[in-house]
Amino acid sequence: MLSITNAVRRGAACSAILIAALLTTSACGPGPSPNDTGGTTYDHTEVLTEEPTEEPTEEVTEEATKEPTEEPTEEVTEEATDEPTESSALVEASVPGSVVGVWCGGSNAEGHWTYEFASTGEFRASRGDAGFSGVVVSDARSMTFHMPGESPFVSSWEVVQDPVLGPLLFLDGYSYLPGSCAS
Repeated sequence: MLSITNAVRRGAACSAILIAALLTTSACGPGPSPNDTGGTTYDHTEVLTEEPTEEPTEEVTEEATKEPTEEPTEEVTEEATDEPTESSALVEASVPGSVVGVWCGGSNAEGHWTYEFASTGEFRASRGDAGFSGVVVSDARSMTFHMPGESPFVSSWEVVQDPVLGPLLFLDGYSYLPGSCAS
């Protein structure tokens, strides 16, 4: 009888640990935006930069090494810079037809933004006197926003048809209704 009680206790302890781990990981969510510049309302942005490549290093062992049969050649690697790329003129802009138009929404805490998307791929975002513009490249799940003189950033998107409100644009989880925030 004592072994069943110990087994029950072990099972309860394992269950408690598993539940605590699940609650901890489900409570963890994306933190604040790493790209707080530019006045955007995005909580999830990625700055597209070219990561520097590191060559693997060989560890020196105590064993006798063989003489190289070839002379080593010096490789030239391109170093990543923090300078923004002027990629707006080089990208092929694309905006889905369901996104073309004017949208109002975003985070209530930061205020609402008006996004205007043209079928040519150009966009403009504004909130009062603040704003930014450029071109956007879209695929089925993400939009890459390119602004002159700035690093591009990626945002998830989808358009959902609400039975009461009609079409809703979601950018990084924030909802936007058709129309300007100024109206």
